[in-house]
This record gives sequence, structure tokens and C-alpha cells, in this order.
Amino acid sequence: MIERPPVLTHQPWQRRQRRSTGAPIAVLVILGILAAGFALIAGVEDPKGLLIAAPLCAISLGIVLWCYLWLDRWEPEPTRLLLLAFLWGATVAVVVSLILELATSEVLGHGLVLTVAAPIIEEAAKGAFLLVMLTGVRRREFDGVIDGLVYAGLTAIGFAFIEDIGYIAQSFGEGTDVGVSTVVLRLVVAPFAHPLFTSMTGIGIGLAVSRVRDPWRLLYPVVGFLAAVGLHALWNWSLTFGFGSYVLVYLLVMVPVFIGAVAVAVHQRRRESAIVNHQLPAMVYYRWVTPAEAGWLANIAARRTWLRAVAKRQGRSAADALRGFQIAATELAFLRDKVERGHAPSDAYALHAELVDALLVNRAVAVAPLRANPPPSTTIAAVRPDNLPPR
Repeated sequence: MIERPPVLTHQPWQRRQRRSTGAPIAVLVILGILAAGFALIAGVEDPKGLLIAAPLCAISLGIVLWCYLWLDRWEPEPTRLLLLAFLWGATVAVVVSLILELATSEVLGHGLVLTVAAPIIEEAAKGAFLLVMLTGVRRREFDGVIDGLVYAGLTAIGFAFIEDIGYIAQSFGEGTDVGVSTVVLRLVVAPFAHPLFTSMTGIGIGLAVSRVRDPWRLLYPVVGFLAAVGLHALWNWSLTFGFGSYVLVYLLVMVPVFIGAVAVAVHQRRRESAIVNHQLPAMVYYRWVTPAEAGWLANIAARRTWLRAVAKRQGRSAADALRGFQIAATELAFLRDKVERGHAPSDAYALHAELVDALLVNRAVAVAPLRANPPPSTTIAAVRPDNLPPR
């Protein structure tokens, strides 16, 4: 029997999800506090550098964080999982990388660790979180390239936040000139470096999970990981050969790859919009949404306008109900698209029933804010699907 979702919940599995993320988040917070204490005692000679580094890193990487969250507006990921991704990068990935790099430096030497071992270790430590996302109830939140980009980006931002604080704090102990140049290099010129590397792994895993019947799907994560390691190794190599090699690699490799990654992200975001708009007429046909509501659901700007109007007139609880309705409709549209393309997960029918139930429950709770606002200038008419997916 399908468990009926609680009121104001757009995902029937959200309560199980909270149990599965609450304890790990607490553990990672404790590890983060211990790691920060260790850095103060052993890793940073001048604690004043931390007071300079922390706010600068927060500002610079906060901008990068906003860019990744901008990608996530059609089907926002649960805040708890985003926080878990950030904390994984800031604690587990940092600690594992530090231990393994110190161990391998005794054998390989600093040069080989920097250009060979470190990229492999760090990208594996960050990318491991994406594998965690493929287990248990979390698997339902990871269903495409955008999800791969978002979770990879958040993990890498957490890693970069701690690493940049460490490097900048240490550099100020060597003099103001060295500290300023380190700030410019890491936070002005290339704050996107770590997120860009790990995004390659995210794209690979995102392609694999969205193409369940593709015979090559298992190769996508491997190619993505190798691309992440290759970019990271090239970046580290350029730093060892002076400013000229750094600028050359930056302009000829990193900037084009960054532009390509942005193009992929924007394409995937537009594709999500197209999927929702393609599925809305069928959802009107099944009477899950009205033609007027479908008009509001058709684009992000209309949704945000709708939410602001409801929040202003009826308060936050009404806006939360409406947001749950919007997200449930989006998730249902994505699942139905997978069914139509033959890429549905093995539990597609059960998941479809849960999402329809979640949509209707949220719609019932949001009935007041839905009726309290005038319809949009355009509506979307019902269209009977040619090849009827599960109802």
C-alpha cells in the first residue's frame, strides 16, 4: 500500500529522508569543528590569517554557490541533502585527501603528489558523495545531469572553502604580498576551479542515471571522473611551472572548458523547461491541474510571481503549500517523460503513484492560494497523450 504523504510535503519519502540525513549531518558538523581546531593548532602559524581568509572565501564561493543553486530552480533539491553535500566536501573529502596525500608524499615526493596523486585522491574523495547519493532513499533525488552538477558543485564548494581558507591563512604568514596574490589567484581568478573539476564527474553520473537502457551508460561516470582528474592534474601542473604556464593553461584550457560546462548546464536547464511544458497538457487532461494553473507552471518567472503574490496575501504557510504543489508537478512531469522515452526506473509505477498522490495532497492543501489569485493571461489546454503513460 502506498503511504499517503503528510500535509505540505511534496515527496512521500521526505520523513524517511530526514532520518537518513540528520545523523550524517551532525557527524559531519562535529568533524568540521575538529578539523578547524586541528588547523588552528597545527596547520596555520598565524591565526590572524584565518580571520582574513574565512570571510573572503565565504563571499567568493558564495557567488559560485548561487550559480549552482540557480541551475536547481525547476526541481529544487532538498536543503538537507545540499547541506550534506557541502559538509561532505568540507570534512570527509578534506580529511581523506589530507591523510592519503601525506601518506603518498613519503613514497612519491611532493612533485608527483601534486600533479598525479592529489588530483586522483581529491576527485575520488569528492566524487564519492555522488555514489552515496545513489544509495537508499537518496537515489530518488538524483535523476539527471542537473542533479549531478548541483551535488558535485556543492561538494566541491565545501572542499574548496576549507582548502582556500588553509592556503590563504598560511600565505599571510609569509607576508602580505604573498597573501594578496594567493587571494587573487584562488578567489578572484579561479574560484570555480574545484567545482568545475568535480562537475565533470557529476555530468558523467548524471548521464548514466538518466539513460538506464543505454548500453554505454556505465562508461559515462568513468569518462567524467577521468576528465575531472585530467583537468585537476593539468591545473596543478601549471602552478608548478610559473605564472606564464598558469596563464596559458587558464586561457587555452580552463576558460573553454568552463564555457562548455556552462553551455551544458544551460542546455540541460532549458531541456527541463521543455519537458515540463510538454507534459503539462497531459496533466491538464488527467485533471491533476487546471488549464490556468498549467499556465502558471509553464515557466520559472511565472512560478515565482505566483509564490510572491500568495506569500504577500496569505502568508508563508500558504506559499509553502503552493511551492509543494509546484515541485510535485515538476517531478511528475520528469518521471512521465522518462516513461515515454523508455528510460524509466524499475519502480516507475510505484513512484508515479506516489507522485500523483503527493501532487493531489499538496493541491488540496494549496486550494485556497490557488483560487485566491487571478489566472494568467495564457492557459494550457488539455491534450490526450498518444501513448498513454501510467495514470
